[in-house]
Amino acid sequence: MLTQKTSLVDEAKKSRILPNIILALILIPIFLTVGSIVGTVVTHLIMRIFKRTSIFIENKVLITSLATLVTFAFTSFTVFLWVKFAEKRKIASMGFHKDNWFKKYAIGFLIGLALMSTIVLILFMLGYVKIETKPIQPVGLSAIVPILVILIGWIIQGATEEILTRGWLMNILGAKYNIAFGLIVSSILFGLLHLSNDNVNYIAILNIMLSGAVFGLFAIKTNNLWIACGMHTAWNFAQGNLFGFEVSGQDFQIGSLIDFNSTGHDLITGGVFGPEAGLASTFVLVICILIIFFLDKKGVFAK
Repeated sequence: MLTQKTSLVDEAKKSRILPNIILALILIPIFLTVGSIVGTVVTHLIMRIFKRTSIFIENKVLITSLATLVTFAFTSFTVFLWVKFAEKRKIASMGFHKDNWFKKYAIGFLIGLALMSTIVLILFMLGYVKIETKPIQPVGLSAIVPILVILIGWIIQGATEEILTRGWLMNILGAKYNIAFGLIVSSILFGLLHLSNDNVNYIAILNIMLSGAVFGLFAIKTNNLWIACGMHTAWNFAQGNLFGFEVSGQDFQIGSLIDFNSTGHDLITGGVFGPEAGLASTFVLVICILIIFFLDKKGVFAK
């Protein structure tokens, strides 16, 4: 019986097919391509049906942004199909335990929110960000509806990237080799998948790798993927729709609770890529990794 105390690597070892690193890295772009093609076709057809409705016309940017994020779901479905029919194991074995799943997700969401809030607080205290006084997007209470709507998209997008890199790749490689190898490879790949993003730089890729390591360590230490999914969602959501920054180089411009602008050196703030590309994020992520190892030695994750 699959329980929350069961190692995700042990569950992965039960796969009928246990890909080596070469096959795993071949399958990743296949999952992404198939999911993207199917998702694009489906969302395009849906958009064509509703594009002339008043709701779409009045909320075109919001709906288009949401559709872009929802498209990620089809990559998740592709991975699920592979796990279910090729590897012959349960989807739950990837870390989706039913017990206290909402609580775990909520804890992850709060951790992700705390991480990004800490980064923004550091930048604010240094005087490297300021609140925009003439925002060009809805801000504050007037932005609540679009913020809540786009959150649905971030939930899907964040979960998909966790399913692909941590839920599947990290644990498959952990089962084939060892979990440290799986964590390192999945974190590196996670960073490299963002190479084509607008305004990307070396610090951005490094920080995305570090964030991948943080998400992966939580998945390993807790033997579930819910916390990692919640952290990933909150990390992106907080950047874009709570604080008004770009998210990995993308600016959705649909609304935020507060609209911050970077005023300090891009090396620290991340500039137009968003906080992920700044040394403030590097500092917070490294501290977070050290805290995880400290808590692990104290036996916190075993409780």
